[in-house]
Amino acid sequence: MVVEKAGTESTDSPLNTVVLGSGSPPLVILHGWGQSLEVMRPLGELFAKYREVHLIDLPGFGKSPKPSNDWDTNQYADRILQYCQEKKLTHVDLLGHSFGGRISVRMAHKKPELLRSLILVNSHGIRLSQPFPKNIRAQLLKAGSGWCKSIDRTFGSKIFESWFVPRYGSRDYKNAGAMKNILVKTVNEDVSPQAKEIKLPVLLLWSGADSETPVAIGEKFHELMRNSKLVVLPGKDHYPFLGESAHLCVYHILNFVNSLPQSERVPVNA
Repeated sequence: MVVEKAGTESTDSPLNTVVLGSGSPPLVILHGWGQSLEVMRPLGELFAKYREVHLIDLPGFGKSPKPSNDWDTNQYADRILQYCQEKKLTHVDLLGHSFGGRISVRMAHKKPELLRSLILVNSHGIRLSQPFPKNIRAQLLKAGSGWCKSIDRTFGSKIFESWFVPRYGSRDYKNAGAMKNILVKTVNEDVSPQAKEIKLPVLLLWSGADSETPVAIGEKFHELMRNSKLVVLPGKDHYPFLGESAHLCVYHILNFVNSLPQSERVPVNA
């Protein structure tokens, strides 16, 4: 039986959290952009058979209120590190998906002594070189965005929101609402310098058919992180932990954590 404990931290940036199961080492799971802890719950419930699992709504998502300022991923990392310290968590296995992976890299760089391992699932955080046509298009869109904003500031118009965004804005930007400034601030952050300095054991779990965070990003992380292992799941999309493939993710993750020195072995027949 999985025991669930819910809570909201009473700080300047309260967090909606759910704690499942018991046992050590603890597993902290961070969701991606536009999601909440609920999308990670199936994975968390499987792991709760073996250990204590912390599911967290990142500030501005799910039931956690938006930060009072427009945070970057450094500030997100600081907040989750604060949570770990409040809960007296040590030797944490940290799992981050997509945007949560970018935050997880920041955490592992800032406080490696808190963590036992890092698990990145289809993580953002590395810029790939784009083919020439795509690079030109990106530069033109950036310039067009700046021109529209400049016109709006000068004449008090709303060309950027009413004309530019509907035609050229990304799906995440269109759906970001009050989080737009944070999206703009974090979407292009490159954590390559931090990743290169991480010495922790790292599992890179990547989907072979993910168009949002292609395998090339996982391969680049693998190149940068000296103590990493890359596992590619053929045919899986950006959410490999949903549906039946959640068991496949658990299998690979448990094999990884069981290989760590002085780790408490758990079954891998999830």
